Amino acid sequence: MLITISTPNLSTEYKQLIEATYEQSTSTYVVFVGDGVYAPALNTEFFEQLVNTVKSTVKDESTLNLSFLSRDAATRGANLPEHINPISHKELAAISAKNQHWIPLS
Repeated sequence: MLITISTPNLSTEYKQLIEATYEQSTSTYVVFVGDGVYAPALNTEFFEQLVNTVKSTVKDESTLNLSFLSRDAATRGANLPEHINPISHKELAAISAKNQHWIPLS
């Protein structure tokens, strides 16, 4: 499943959806795009807790795939935590092609 986040502010419902998706899916990708690259900084506690929860409950860390479009972050001057991976538009296209189910959060 691919979740794209293009909003810097995550509602409680969005956070619950992200948590539930990680609990149910063996391979979930969350990609921060556009203004969404600010979301990790504005929701630091939530994403740190998510990373720690997934690492403690799942042996395969590849289940946690947090990425951001590097061009969007550079354009906006956003600094992202090191546990979130920079990707290109080409890499996003490849992730999109792998996933039948997409959820855009904006």
